[in-house]
Amino acid sequence: MHSTTQQHNYVISLLTAKERRNHIIQEFGKQDIPFEFFDAITPDLIEEKANEFGIDISNSPLTKGEMGCALSHIALWHFAKENKLDYICIFEDDIYLGENAKKFLTNSYVNHDVDVIKLEKHSSKIIYATNLEAHFCNRALHKLKSKHTGTAGYILTAKGIKYLLEKIKIYQLSIPVDVLMFEKFLKKSDYKVLQLTPAICIQDDVLNKEINFKSTLSDERNNNKGKTNLAKLYREITRPFIQLRKKLFSKNIEFK
Repeated sequence: MHSTTQQHNYVISLLTAKERRNHIIQEFGKQDIPFEFFDAITPDLIEEKANEFGIDISNSPLTKGEMGCALSHIALWHFAKENKLDYICIFEDDIYLGENAKKFLTNSYVNHDVDVIKLEKHSSKIIYATNLEAHFCNRALHKLKSKHTGTAGYILTAKGIKYLLEKIKIYQLSIPVDVLMFEKFLKKSDYKVLQLTPAICIQDDVLNKEINFKSTLSDERNNNKGKTNLAKLYREITRPFIQLRKKLFSKNIEFK
């Protein structure tokens, strides 16, 4: 435990991931950022935790790794709700932080209609609204308009906590949690995600050519792609339109 006051910063990490945990201690320590580790849900606990949260995994197409990842995030959402947190900052254990990251680990610089602040850069180009939602400490916040998956660093407001917990009851684990948060729900009028730019968070495999922390989840997800012919056909049909939209409207996103 790294703080005696009410904690808002949590890093999801396997209890056995000593190298990653040491990396996080150093990374957060550089900026004197208080945090706590949250023990990631392992395959042997998936069924128990899913039952606890009222989630039926019997027909889930997700891999064990994806289910464990999703349930770890969902567990922290429940924790935030139960402890009446007005926001929670959630990170994964293979990230690097940008300059002055500590200043942004709060919800004080956004309006009450915001559900999520996405802190990370996962893709090189994304589509976001041209109008500025907020400007804080030389960084801008724009409404995210297109897919920008990854759950390595984000802030969930009280509104967002309630929203996502309600949606999980409906969608269960039919789709990876990052796809729900940062793709599927973006078109909903009652859900708002702001992208921080430049981003203050980035995963090791996005930042570095020589990867320090190999991701088994990425391997599982790649192996699981295209298992249903219908999903594969849909991707093939829509790909040209998605590529054209990105070419016309996408903007570079930096990490610093």
